[in-house]
Amino acid sequence: MVCERCGGTGFVTREDGRVDLCECRFSQENVNVVLGIPKRFWDKDLDNYIPETEDEQNAFFQAKAFVETFGEEEGESITFWGPPGVGKTHLAVGILKRVYKEKGVRGFFFDTKDLIYKLKLLIEERRTGRTLKRILDLPLIVLDDLGSERLSDWQREIISYIISYRYNNLKSTIVTTNFPLEEGRGSRSRLSERIDPGTVSRIYEMGKVVYIKGKDRRKAGGLKLWHERDR
Repeated sequence: MVCERCGGTGFVTREDGRVDLCECRFSQENVNVVLGIPKRFWDKDLDNYIPETEDEQNAFFQAKAFVETFGEEEGESITFWGPPGVGKTHLAVGILKRVYKEKGVRGFFFDTKDLIYKLKLLIEERRTGRTLKRILDLPLIVLDDLGSERLSDWQREIISYIISYRYNNLKSTIVTTNFPLEEGRGSRSRLSERIDPGTVSRIYEMGKVVYIKGKDRRKAGGLKLWHERDR
């Protein structure tokens, strides 16, 4: 069914001549597909993130502040790190959606492990150019679960290149990771042991690094469903 407001173009022209994105572009499914968000997170947004700890409340505040001050030319970034299940990806997806809806800036979600796998296939087929350029030049991307596996030398170089390029060219990046960027935050392994230390330094300088401490929401949800099923 074609939208009556925009005629299917996705854009609406105001009386003063300025052009806005039509509301039809912000349907739940459409936004998720446009932004490359995996189905697991289609229902996630900043509106339904419920902080349960002081750290989660601070992370939520930082996420909203990031959206409010976002400027496509500023290159401001944000990194969420903490143990699994505290809502890092939820916040990243929420920011991605909110920036698109409120600022009209289209970003894209990348699971880092999946991204590296696909780039490997493209390298083998000798056709990485267009895909890599898109990743480099998008005004906003999510690199989800950075450091989730130990990388080979070429994989580390690819990640380093993507982050360095975006750092140098003021492209905004949202990073989520389970690993601390520095010592002394309750983890034996640091992100710098999994990717290049210089890359970690650039992540620091690109924007805020927000630590989230809380219970694993995935385990809590699974336990609740198990008990309900046994009733």
